[in-house]
Amino acid sequence: MNRLILWFVKLMPKKIQEIYFKHEEIWLYLFYGALTTLVSMVTKLVPLYLADAEAMGDFYTIYSGACSTFSWICAVTFAFFTNRAYVFKSTANTKTEFRREFINFYAGRLASWFIDVGITMVFIGWLKWSEFWVTLASQIIILIINYVISKLFVFRKTEQTDTAEEKE
Repeated sequence: MNRLILWFVKLMPKKIQEIYFKHEEIWLYLFYGALTTLVSMVTKLVPLYLADAEAMGDFYTIYSGACSTFSWICAVTFAFFTNRAYVFKSTANTKTEFRREFINFYAGRLASWFIDVGITMVFIGWLKWSEFWVTLASQIIILIINYVISKLFVFRKTEQTDTAEEKE
């Protein structure tokens, strides 16, 4: 996928290419974040639209939270592999390093899960606001929080790399 992105970027004027390459990690994060958002929205909205909120009554609030949870699992799994390979270009090669990244990624994403479930239950379940707009707003908030978590805590450079760079 990154080859396709690079091909497209090389078709653009030099000034835009310079902007892209200067902030490539952020652009890739936004691109894969948009795909993750699509995964999240589809896996949340399809079950919500298939449900009859009126017939479910008070259970709809719990159901909407369950839809957020299912969506979160799908989106976080997709995001882990795309962020690891294409955005932050992880160099973790051992099972231990992979496990550390995986656990840290999911642990960091728990905050976004709580935020998403809370927003969904309050604004969709209780207040009956638009499923689409609430989900979109929630995903934008989560996208920003998750970038900071990934950048600072999950896919950070190892101590050996940091020490080698400090010596240079």
